[in-house]
Amino acid sequence: MKQMGTALLVVFGVCTSVLAEKVNLSVYASNLDSIAIGVLPFKKVGEEALSKGEPWKILASDLEFSGRFSVVKITKADTAELAKNNVPLYVDGEYEVFGQFVRVACFLRDAKSGGAVVEKKYESDLKHVRSAGHKFANQLVEMLFNEKGIFESKILFVKDEGPKKNIMLMDWDGDNARPVIANSFINLFPAFIDSASFLFTSFLRGHPNIYKCSFGGKPVYIVPSRFTDTSPAYSQITGKIAFASSRDGNMEVYTCDIDGTGIKRLTTSRSIETAPCWSPNGYQIAFTSDRAGQPQIFVMDADGANVHKLYFGGGYQDSPAWSPKGDKIAFHMISDGKFDIWTVSSDGSNPFRVTTVPGNNEYPAWAVDGEHIVFSSERGGSCDLYGIRADGTRCRRLTTSVNAKMPDWEN
Repeated sequence: MKQMGTALLVVFGVCTSVLAEKVNLSVYASNLDSIAIGVLPFKKVGEEALSKGEPWKILASDLEFSGRFSVVKITKADTAELAKNNVPLYVDGEYEVFGQFVRVACFLRDAKSGGAVVEKKYESDLKHVRSAGHKFANQLVEMLFNEKGIFESKILFVKDEGPKKNIMLMDWDGDNARPVIANSFINLFPAFIDSASFLFTSFLRGHPNIYKCSFGGKPVYIVPSRFTDTSPAYSQITGKIAFASSRDGNMEVYTCDIDGTGIKRLTTSRSIETAPCWSPNGYQIAFTSDRAGQPQIFVMDADGANVHKLYFGGGYQDSPAWSPKGDKIAFHMISDGKFDIWTVSSDGSNPFRVTTVPGNNEYPAWAVDGEHIVFSSERGGSCDLYGIRADGTRCRRLTTSVNAKMPDWEN
């Protein structure tokens, strides 16, 4: 997916002092949690102006959602005003449109001196000019906080159109949504393998089976079965797929190799087990089971040993998602008569209710930073996707009236 003409091209990047792409936060902030930053509109070079996708607006939006920045939108670099508002850094820049392409220069500046701390220049076609804002936002998060940025990542989801359910791909903020599986069948549970391919469940052959597909390619049937095979999850560490299947009677959790060979059954209870997800180190699998009387989250070793209940509070639980940091598991659970997103530590302690607004909130998936979650919610009158920090702040609607469900965030 990172090809010429569709992805942003970095022309060059310059750090104006010997900082090795790291900035000492103690120079600019009183703590390590967040920092105030000003963002100015970029100056136009030449005659043609951008009419949409302005990188500085994208940048400001990304930084605000990150939770690491308090963004102050300013119109000019007034040193006194910045100091009055305790803003130690600001971003400005310039752009030039030439034909179907645009060059963008971004500068992170010291608010006191106006000197450039970091300079980055990018080039892209006009359709992807937003990428400059996303890329610079990522670089600021990484340089200032030593965390991986999420703003160039993608989200897969199911668009429910009644009798047919297709798989969509979009930028993390809801822009550039397009179908990657579009047919007249039911397609569910998309899950990234990597930035170029994904897994999903489909009724292409009349009953639910697991398929692999590259973006822009055709689905490949990888787990041959006349039974129900569903809810695939891929481990980048083990290279294996965990999935649920009825091949031995009731629904149980299995693993297999990426080509569908080496199938191994992990659970052996008489209950229904489904929705497996891998720990980031590949050592464990969380899954949903009704062995305790109603669906709840359990954890086991990757070979099926040491099965135990994750969290002993609450009632109906489903759709576990393990944080890329390994420290938390998100899931949806009935709270006050509806589903809400919850997290607990990976040992089952420290329960936290992430969502509290009306409407069902379901199917959490983590961003690669382990700090943000995407989920589906009915709060806006239709089922759409929302992004939120794991502490329950900075909630943002990502889609509008598309009946979006079952998201997965690229890691």
